[in-house]
Amino acid sequence: MVKISYMPAKEIIILEIIEYTVQELAKILIILRQMGQAPALNWAQGVAFRHKPLPLNKKILLEKRIEEGKIYWANVMFANMPKYKPSLKVGARDIPVLKTPNPLLKEVARWIKNSK
Repeated sequence: MVKISYMPAKEIIILEIIEYTVQELAKILIILRQMGQAPALNWAQGVAFRHKPLPLNKKILLEKRIEEGKIYWANVMFANMPKYKPSLKVGARDIPVLKTPNPLLKEVARWIKNSK
């Protein structure tokens, strides 16, 4: 039998946070798509957001995650979006908006909403 353990994060450290309007955020994601990234927004607690975690391929970041439960995000871009919509339209293009079931991302959204 295999032992399975769950080690949730204890802390998320956001190095930069930027607020946009919903339309500005959608336009930025269109630019990211043109650069070859697959953009999507998370939505929870009336906030649409996209985060960029620092990769765990650096020894110090991996150690912080394993030993202290800390995750570092380079940035978070967000916009107030009180009502959920499955996508945002920019011209003829759509940006997917995912109603996240992830409890950690829901907590981040709550923090963003309350920290403004």
